Amino acid sequence: MTLRSDEVTREEALIRSAVARLRAGVMGIVCGMFAGTGLLVATAWLVVRGGRNVGQHLSLLRHYLPGYSVTWTGAIIGFLYGAVVGGAIGWLTAWIYNRVVELRDSNDDRRFAG
Repeated sequence: MTLRSDEVTREEALIRSAVARLRAGVMGIVCGMFAGTGLLVATAWLVVRGGRNVGQHLSLLRHYLPGYSVTWTGAIIGFLYGAVVGGAIGWLTAWIYNRVVELRDSNDDRRFAG
């Protein structure tokens, strides 16, 4: 069974519309909240757990995140840093994905046009 050219074009259009575009803003917010909450929970867990050397490994983040420490205040600061960094990474990931999809679509258009 062979497909006519108008059937192929219609099929290509359906496939293109099925490829989802990501909303960069939404992706940024979701990733930001996930990363911020993760750092908040990890810090709070170590503060509640207590001990002699509370969060010695997690406290190394203070070298990259000024003001962060394994305390309740540090948990809030860590949430803010996590939200900003996670949001930026999520937004950038969605933006790059959308550019790749657009590039692929434009290459497909040129291939089918000629």
